[in-house]
Amino acid sequence: MIKVYPSGGNFFMLNVLSIFDSLRDDRSALRHYKKKLHEYQEHEAEVLIDIGVIYLDRGEIERAVGSFEEALETYRKLKFPEGVAYASELLGDSLMAQREFDRAMKCYSESLSIYSEINSKVADELRDKIYEAGKIKEALSSDDTEPEPVKRDSQSTDIQSETQKIFRLADDLMGIIDSFESYGKCWEDRDIDTLNSNLESATIIRDRPTEALLNLLIGRYRMEEGELYDALKFIKRSNRIFRESGDSAGIAVSLVILGVLLFLIDERENLYNVFKEALEIFRALGLEDAEKVTMNIINTLTRT
Repeated sequence: MIKVYPSGGNFFMLNVLSIFDSLRDDRSALRHYKKKLHEYQEHEAEVLIDIGVIYLDRGEIERAVGSFEEALETYRKLKFPEGVAYASELLGDSLMAQREFDRAMKCYSESLSIYSEINSKVADELRDKIYEAGKIKEALSSDDTEPEPVKRDSQSTDIQSETQKIFRLADDLMGIIDSFESYGKCWEDRDIDTLNSNLESATIIRDRPTEALLNLLIGRYRMEEGELYDALKFIKRSNRIFRESGDSAGIAVSLVILGVLLFLIDERENLYNVFKEALEIFRALGLEDAEKVTMNIINTLTRT
């Protein structure tokens, strides 16, 4: 048998084509793995965001900050603007809770810049958040100023007076809750026995709106009596029931009273988030007077 070999030129062309095919396969594989790596890193950033949100909900602010910072760095490397904007906003929320106001505002500004550039509807919501954050920052920052010296015998009287003012302001918000009018006289007389009795009845018949309101009133009464941790159980229960029944006004009012109570028991890590949510709800409902009362409460708290 006679073997036929390709001529020199044809053989060279076959080798070149073979090399190009190999390179083409390598480039295709490289693109494939780069795409896989990009998807993995994006998934990693999403997981870090989810973890950070869980930490934030638990009040573990430092851990939340760490997760959001890692997610933000990953999104920057991926050149994913929506991810950078979202992670920056969440990091800003966490820093506000830590009262690192300047860093928080920088995060919000970066986030807003990106949302505005991509014409996201979130930009308007973030503008409102920055506005509310600025007001809360101004109020809480005054807590860092050096207080004027006061006489020891008048100090406790001043604090008691400010606390009573806060309670009165909180009571002013009660009127926006449905069904409060039915218990207005009872609350004014501090008829706690009737309130407790009606709460038992409302719980038995599953009258959720009344149950939420009465838990709030009894919790507020316990605050007045100095039974702060007992009050905390009633107010948290009230907030939960308001949420379950979808009563936005009730949620906001219970949040304001919860914020006051957290301040009194010196658990202040979540104060910003509590008051911020209340203010956002009042704004969404168009309740400007309630928003003003809430800001008045915040300002008064910082002076006590």
